[in-house]
Amino acid sequence: MEMEKSSNPNIAFVFPGQGSQHIGMGKDIFEDFSEARYVLEESSDVLGLDMKNLILGDDEAALNLTENTQPALLTVSIAILRVIEKESGLKPVCVSGHSLGEYTANVSAGTVDFNDALLIVKKRGLFMQTACPVGFGKMAAVIGLGENIIKMALDEVNISKNKEGVFIANINSAIQTVISGISSFVDEACLLLKERGAKKIVVLPVSAPFHTPFMQKAKENLASFIDVSRFRDAGCEIFSNAASIGYSKKDDAVRFLLEQITSPVMWKDLIVNMEKISGVSKFIEIGPSNVLSGLIKRIDKNADVLSVNSVSAVKELESLMI
Repeated sequence: MEMEKSSNPNIAFVFPGQGSQHIGMGKDIFEDFSEARYVLEESSDVLGLDMKNLILGDDEAALNLTENTQPALLTVSIAILRVIEKESGLKPVCVSGHSLGEYTANVSAGTVDFNDALLIVKKRGLFMQTACPVGFGKMAAVIGLGENIIKMALDEVNISKNKEGVFIANINSAIQTVISGISSFVDEACLLLKERGAKKIVVLPVSAPFHTPFMQKAKENLASFIDVSRFRDAGCEIFSNAASIGYSKKDDAVRFLLEQITSPVMWKDLIVNMEKISGVSKFIEIGPSNVLSGLIKRIDKNADVLSVNSVSAVKELESLMI
């Protein structure tokens, strides 16, 4: 039964990015809701791929190919979003997403149609995948150290090698930062950061240095591919990964989506600004994981967070109604 439609000025929708994918994601949502199945069929038609098999099948290697991962995550997140829109009618005051998730946020806010976004993220994944040779770069999550200590260590590595080769890629919370760059530079930085007191360092399962200047070619290729005329102004504020501020104009949407390819994801500042500028007190993570929910709670332990990635979570939304 459809709930009464309402909106809540304190609610933000946030969408996860690459790394949150897994085989079978959204399975019960697709089984229970025709709106979700329609999104899956639409995705397959637009891309000429069997997205149902890719997402719900058992070929993990195929799903983890960046050019497949990105449209697959977009598809699952939009499928869940369509169910939320139908079942609860909740309307966020603002939206955002982590890296790739900012594209989902743009679809949610109406700046770009789902079909166009699918084609863009498919190309985005391909361009990012091929921007550097396989093995050239890597990324690692550093846990337990502040941003300034990490920045100083990276500067030391770059100076010692007389080249800018390792960068901060994501500032996810006060104690979680992702570094990215040339493999040997990242390895050396990880050793140095362990010496400086990092509690844990996790090398991420990616083969390219995302969110660094090494993605410049991918940025240029995507800029040539995107048709700006297919974009329009947003229905609500979208917060930028690259600048951690809100935007709503179509030209800003395209500019910030391109900028984030080579710029770090400023997730900590973005969440703080959503709270301060837009008055957000409740975050709904829409997608196949609860990664962002955990990060948001680390940024603000008092934030009200709900991760919607299952039928049971959809039902929990009733508690957020006014």
